[in-house]
Amino acid sequence: MHTFSIRAALAAAVIAIAVTSSIGPLTAKQAPPARFVIDSHQHWRSAPDYIPTLVKTYRARNAMACVLTPIDSLGALMAAAKQYPDVIIPYGYLDVDHPDARAQLETFAKAGVKGIKMHRPKLNWDDFGYFPLYGRMQELGLVALFHTGIVAGNGTGEPEQSSMARMRPSFLHTLARSFPALKIQGAHLGNPWYDEAAEAARWSPNLYFDVTGSTLLKKQHNLKVFREYLWWDGPSTHTPSTAVYAFEKIVFGTDEPPDALDGVLARYEAMLDANDVPEASRRKIYGETMARLLGITPRP
Repeated sequence: MHTFSIRAALAAAVIAIAVTSSIGPLTAKQAPPARFVIDSHQHWRSAPDYIPTLVKTYRARNAMACVLTPIDSLGALMAAAKQYPDVIIPYGYLDVDHPDARAQLETFAKAGVKGIKMHRPKLNWDDFGYFPLYGRMQELGLVALFHTGIVAGNGTGEPEQSSMARMRPSFLHTLARSFPALKIQGAHLGNPWYDEAAEAARWSPNLYFDVTGSTLLKKQHNLKVFREYLWWDGPSTHTPSTAVYAFEKIVFGTDEPPDALDGVLARYEAMLDANDVPEASRRKIYGETMARLLGITPRP
């Protein structure tokens, strides 16, 4: 008969409660060790309790959040980032088709954002018309975060020009080669084009993906499938000399409200458990890789 310490039992209970409340029966093998975490995909919300909840929740998990905001909320975000620099990493949210997109990019950069999120383009992500924006992001040293894959409708019933077809992960392969110094992150691992996203990342030293959104929910009964997409272990005959262990091309993100952090951490942990990802690589996934891209010193 197995026995458990009170501490271990409590830790396991915390994980179980977080997972059950968010996603049902999915569980990690055990309570994970304490790690430094950077949530690379957290959207600004205007609710009065958003920042207090974010700060309280993320501090309790030794976590920081890349908070994405449109231009009209930039002032509020920068004020919060100044007040809580141990938690908030400011990002801009840019409409690449807006007639003032370049001017907005400069405004974001002048304010001190560390990255730019882009979504719903009218043209393919690798359309040459967008290249001046990407080139400027590269010059500024910003992280470029692109939505990839399936996207919800606008909910208005009105026609809209953008669709998942404009945001395939293969377009980021073009950008990674065209802008080799640009730090690129694709959201959602290209859902449903996971193999396409993984192969683009395999050959692109500057391209990473998060696994936010519905993917870890719909794959929860077959988490080992990620090893089929992320199949390589490093340099080999069919991978570049710069290749890293495949799972190290993944970064952590939530794309959910702050109080969902524990549930998303548990989803990631269950996926990494299923694929026997070593602890050193998990630390990169959860925070060290984003810290390197953002120029942040990881916390112990």
